Amino acid sequence: MAKILIVEDNIVVRKDLKKIIESLGHTVIGELEDSNNLVNLYQKLQPDIITLDLVLKKSNGLDALKKLKKNFPDSKVIIISVTNNKKEIFDALNFGADYFIIKPITEEKLRKALNKIFISPNKVSKIRNLYKKQDEEDIVEVYNIDGVLKIYIKKPISGRVLEKINKVVDGLLIIKPLKIVFTYFDNEHNIFALKKSLNDIMLKIKRHGGDVDIEI
Repeated sequence: MAKILIVEDNIVVRKDLKKIIESLGHTVIGELEDSNNLVNLYQKLQPDIITLDLVLKKSNGLDALKKLKKNFPDSKVIIISVTNNKKEIFDALNFGADYFIIKPITEEKLRKALNKIFISPNKVSKIRNLYKKQDEEDIVEVYNIDGVLKIYIKKPISGRVLEKINKVVDGLLIIKPLKIVFTYFDNEHNIFALKKSLNDIMLKIKRHGGDVDIEI
């Protein structure tokens, strides 16, 4: 079972979170009401996982995440925050968060997050890497523009390109609410043909409660 460090400034939420963690069979080895001492305490306690609120009264959770990941890149961080701002979620995952839970916290939400990290660590790592702006295979680029995720398709549509787009979308589906706009390198391409090619992927986004559109 995991050793977990809680970073949360609301004492009621901390108590509830600790109760859920212990009910799932894990151990809370430390609690912080701000993130100023997070790096030092992490080095001292060596927790398996940190739960971190982005919105803290005395410190900035996102800055703490960046600092922690810089010093301990293998640290595992679950963001638990009230924000549903897509830009903040995007930034947190891009800076290395392993999972994002929007409050209110429930036992089911936390169980799912822990299972993702412990059972499928490679998958979590791949999902996090999808938030990098420059795609390593130079097939697509993902931009966050005022909370709208624009997926720029840089290659002609093919089976390989569709497979890559599908993997990128699978990673982005963690964000709720989700708004995706596809753009294409060829602005003279037939938009109806593009919609037909992307139809299955667009339907998947809608089934997960997201909005999707195409711009050419």
